[in-house]
Amino acid sequence: MFKRMIAGLTAAAVLAGVSATTMAARNETPSGIPIDEVGSRIEQWASENENEYPSFAVAVVNGGELVYSGAFGYIDIGNGIEATPDDTVYEWGSCSKTLVWVSVMQLWEQGRIDLNEDIRNYLPEGFFHNLRYDDPITMLNLMNHNAGWGESTWAMQVTDENDIMDLGEALQYSEPVQMYRPGEVASYSNYGAALAGYVVECITGQSYEDYVHEHIFDVLGMEHTAIAPAHNDNEWVYERRQQFVNYQRAGDSWVANGHQLCFILPYPAGAACGTIEDMALYCSALVSDENPLFENESTRDELFSATMFCGSTDIASCCHGFWLADYEYASTLGHNGGTNGGSANLEFDPISGIGVVTLMNGSGNPHHAMDELVFGDSVIQIPETTCGDLSSQDLSGLCISARSWRRGPLRFMSMLGLMPITRVSEDEYDVAGMYTITRFAEDAFYLQDDSVGMAAEYKVLDDGTRVFDIASSGYVTEKGLAAELILMCLYVLIVLAAAVLLIIKLIRVIAGKNKPYEGSKIITVAQIAKIVSAGVIGFWLSVLNEQYGLYKMQGIIGCFVQMLCFAVCLASAFVSVKALTKGGKGKFKYIVNVLGNVSFAAAMVVFELMRFWNV
Repeated sequence: MFKRMIAGLTAAAVLAGVSATTMAARNETPSGIPIDEVGSRIEQWASENENEYPSFAVAVVNGGELVYSGAFGYIDIGNGIEATPDDTVYEWGSCSKTLVWVSVMQLWEQGRIDLNEDIRNYLPEGFFHNLRYDDPITMLNLMNHNAGWGESTWAMQVTDENDIMDLGEALQYSEPVQMYRPGEVASYSNYGAALAGYVVECITGQSYEDYVHEHIFDVLGMEHTAIAPAHNDNEWVYERRQQFVNYQRAGDSWVANGHQLCFILPYPAGAACGTIEDMALYCSALVSDENPLFENESTRDELFSATMFCGSTDIASCCHGFWLADYEYASTLGHNGGTNGGSANLEFDPISGIGVVTLMNGSGNPHHAMDELVFGDSVIQIPETTCGDLSSQDLSGLCISARSWRRGPLRFMSMLGLMPITRVSEDEYDVAGMYTITRFAEDAFYLQDDSVGMAAEYKVLDDGTRVFDIASSGYVTEKGLAAELILMCLYVLIVLAAAVLLIIKLIRVIAGKNKPYEGSKIITVAQIAKIVSAGVIGFWLSVLNEQYGLYKMQGIIGCFVQMLCFAVCLASAFVSVKALTKGGKGKFKYIVNVLGNVSFAAAMVVFELMRFWNV
């Protein structure tokens, strides 16, 4: 889904000023399919690719008209519940964010918000407590996902309706650390998008869910869509969401993964849920000549204009929170999304007025297949080199996603996503064997694999950090990443060594051949502590998918256990140092124990495994 989201971000900036008055109804899709044949072509694909989905729903709009809606497969295979376009609800995931951006632009149209104003002027005083910079954070920063936040340590989802918080409280609960100066690094942020929804609350005095119902859902007649975390703002949706079963692909089959009822606390970022036909009403409104969401045509033109470019080039990468994609016969705007329950995609061509929406109780090919059926194959448009010799600047190094846990007890997890960039020729680089990078401008490069290509910005920050901004998901090469990688590998090796030594000791105890030595008890306890420390990390990793972070009590208890492990390891090192000062046999054993425990303790400090406060 990540590659699909950022595919084709080389769309021409001409989209920045497209007038919606050109969105008259067409007789055919951009790919050349007659409008009256779209449904039969979709149904043909569905019948020929039944193994590609448990169920999915799709709708195509032509300006203000619904061209086709259909649903295929089962939302509950075990109970034989078939999907239908007007009675089955699916989760929008991050497509919900576009509702935030539309809401913001409605307020902008009314003169109630300045997109370049510091959002702290709209929020309660002292709202943030983890900001690293005093620089203004604007609504455009939130739309462009470059306010500087990494991922939040604290859970953004709960499984009990009673644990759902008010939006403002949830945002203060899960506030991530601001790692970068606003505008410097793109880092896709659910927190930032939800914060924009809270700004809507603060300006209007309405809850965000009430605002969306009144100014979007009710206006468009979307009677079968909910936006609240538990979907209980629409009883009809609430009841039908209980029927929904998520499925995961396992080889050529789909395996049931339960109802996956996870309630998103920063809900403007991803909690919308409804029928495909309601989603089609929304997509149609975005491209309709009647322009029902705004009073003025110019407001929609502004919404569809570019707000972020690839370096100094004219290649747009974001339009007020909407992403660009290039196909053979159209350049589109849209967004995709994924939740624990399923996946979604919203795609439309502002010029032709053709739009496609898809929803699914899993993730897979239907989204992209429907887009390509309507807009043509995805294309890779490699920009021409715009300046002279660029081979003198070496881009090699280790990079890490800016959208990761850069502070706090989950920092260790971020290291699992390290990617090496290696130079293979004067102007070409390899990224972990997954992509190639070709530099085409002083501050831009092109990243591609066999099927996907995307332009991205390159820059060097004041502290020497190199940034590769790929639309909403930047990667950075910071000083010390190689040392951290070595330390992480050492941590893992020490845990494995501790496990082996404990097994050997157990065998000797059973065989009656184990011989105690000075400090042997605390050394043994320290070996156990190392395994416990790794076990805590394993537990944190196991709950991340469902919770999208840690509950604070999980973090506090886990970090407290890590503190005990840290203390035991240092005590073991101290005992070994003491034994060494006495001389005698076993020096090598004590030296190795000192080095192992000190290295392990250093890793715990560097990766902040004991840090649960102020994150």
